Amino acid sequence: MKLTKIISAALMALVLATPAMAQDDAHDPNAKKILDKVQSTTQSYQTLRASFDWTLENKAEKTKDTKSGFMFLKGGKYKLILAGTEMFSDGTTMWTYSKDANEITISEVEEDEDNIISNPTKIFDLYQKGFKYALKGEEQREVKVKKDGKVVTEKKTCQVVDLYPEKPKGKEFHTVELVIVKETAQIAIIDIKFKNGSDQIIEITEYKPNATMTDALFTYDPAKYPGAEVNDMR
Repeated sequence: MKLTKIISAALMALVLATPAMAQDDAHDPNAKKILDKVQSTTQSYQTLRASFDWTLENKAEKTKDTKSGFMFLKGGKYKLILAGTEMFSDGTTMWTYSKDANEITISEVEEDEDNIISNPTKIFDLYQKGFKYALKGEEQREVKVKKDGKVVTEKKTCQVVDLYPEKPKGKEFHTVELVIVKETAQIAIIDIKFKNGSDQIIEITEYKPNATMTDALFTYDPAKYPGAEVNDMR
């Protein structure tokens, strides 16, 4: 389940989106205005489908690995598909499917504010508790977008906010950089900077708000996973 742990870290990265900030002002009001707008924009959606590229980069070892994935959100429900692994939840139960092992693991959703796996609906508002933040500035950034089925890069005016944990001891990361497209108030890039020198970079390539999705998308149907071994950890 090593890949599952990596994906969990990636999700947590999406969740722990919280940047480096001014030492004299733990909660920069200018940054908060931007983060609040991102949150309110996202909360206005009934559902959200997003495609993204997830990159694990170790600059010291000069390694870089990128995988593409999809995320679906509907109220307290979610589904993530990344690198042969699916994670989905109806808000009470979480199922994790490994395609390589043809294995389903069932567990209960736990209320853990530091892990988006426990409540992925907090991806866009975790900054409200346990993090400091500061507006780094406004700049032109190359961001990925999907056009005609292909991912391309475009230069957009972005607001860059740095987040960091109020209690850094015991955390594996020290800073999360959020790159937010000013025009849409949508997060384009989440760069989680780890203490070991590696980065996990999530680049959201497409947002599809209010996409049609049924509740069946977020529950386990044995017929869709023939022959899968089931491990019930509840």
